[in-house]
Formats: sequence, structure tokens, C-alpha cells
Amino acid sequence: MKIVSPDSYTVALMSGGESSRFREVQESQGVHKNSFSLPNDDTMIEMTIRMYRDSGFKNFIALVYHEAQTIIEVLGNGSKLGVSVKYSFDPTQLVGKGGAVRNALENGSIPQDKYLIVHNPDDLILDYPGNFPNYIVAKHAEGEIRGCISTVVVVTETPYPYTGMKIEEGLVTEIEMYPPVKIPTHVGVTVFSPEIYPIFKQVFDLSQKTDFEKVLFPQLAKQKKLYSAPIPSNSWLAVNNLKAYNQLVHYLETKK
Repeated sequence: MKIVSPDSYTVALMSGGESSRFREVQESQGVHKNSFSLPNDDTMIEMTIRMYRDSGFKNFIALVYHEAQTIIEVLGNGSKLGVSVKYSFDPTQLVGKGGAVRNALENGSIPQDKYLIVHNPDDLILDYPGNFPNYIVAKHAEGEIRGCISTVVVVTETPYPYTGMKIEEGLVTEIEMYPPVKIPTHVGVTVFSPEIYPIFKQVFDLSQKTDFEKVLFPQLAKQKKLYSAPIPSNSWLAVNNLKAYNQLVHYLETKK
């Protein structure tokens, strides 16, 4: 199995969305959530970049739109982090993950001869038991052997956001708060082979907001070209609202 080196990859950081639910966080207005200053003076986008950088990845592209300047102010050209950061601005409106990647391919920000990792920086990978970037690259190489051109990173189960109940003959016999639902769930990290790039122009329309899960993944799954890289559920934290933000703050405090 041939594993492609980090130099053959571009890491795309999805940083265009408005993140309306994150506005519950105090003082988060006027700043993109990925560049929002955490209590330890870090940001989620820098945390994500360092994770890849420490595994040898040097080439990054930030796909921006909403509060784009705050992302640029934090990252600059990437030199302070020891990497290269370029930028691709969404067209005149938000176009979703799929449209943002298509746009970056067409404006030359994403090289069409390199592999691509798309990572939402607010989908934080924390305390992964191993080397996360190397693992997903290895899983993608495994999938390529089986004819796949994309790999989704998933957790094998996620908590049900309500109170679960077991009911027998109308009687509630068991109660469980936030029970785990054993359905693999995409965690906002995807690996692509260069062979997939022509498909982006076919399936993503820059006049509307479209994402991988609704448009691209069903097509790849039907063609048996979509592979998976499972990770432990407790290694993923999606920081998209006040509750998740408080979880991140608590995590950072325990790591002091």
C-alpha cells in the first residue's frame, strides 16, 4: 500500500460560514468562530493547523467568506506557525463546502495535482490515541486500493440529544440521558484524491449553498467510491454552540 507524503497534500480549512449558533458565546460577534480567541489566547483554526503541521503538512488554504478578515488577521501567510497559508474567498454569497472547494479549484488556490484534506476547524480532534493526520492518510490509501476516491472520517456512535426511553407494553421501563446512537457519523473531515476534482464542477452549483453530505457523498456511495476512517467518539468535539464551547473551555483548563 502506497501512502502519499504530506508534501503531496493541501489542507483546506472551511472558514466561510456564519456560525449563527456560536453567537450565544459572549463577545463572539464580529469574529469568525474559527478565529475567536479562546481563554488560553489560542484559536480553533490555529489548533487545527498545528495538528497537521506537527505531522509534516505545510500547505494550507483557508476557504473564507463571513468575517474573513478576522481569519486573515490571525493566520497571515502562515509563517508564524511554520506553514504556508493561502486564501480563497467564496463568490458573492456563501456556497457551502462543496461550492467553496469547487471555487478554490477553479481559481487555482487548490492545486489539481495534489491530494486534499478538507477540515472544519471547529470540528476539533482532541486526545486522539495516535497520529490523526497520518492515520487518515493511511486509511485513504487503503481505500484507494479498493477503488475509492474519497474518505470520510467518522465516529462510530454519537449521543442522542434527548432523553432515551425503553418502553414495554406502554410502560417506561428504562431511562437514559443522551444514550449513544450507534450510527457512524461524519465529523467534518474528508480526504480526496485528485481524480475527484472534475466531479466538483458537475455536482456543485456556485449559485447556491451545497455541501458534501447532501450532494457528493450519496453519489460516491452509490458508486462504491467512498471509504471511511473511524475514530473514537470521545476524540471529536464539534464546537458549534455555547454548550460545546464550554466543553472546550473545560478541556483547555484541564490541559494547563
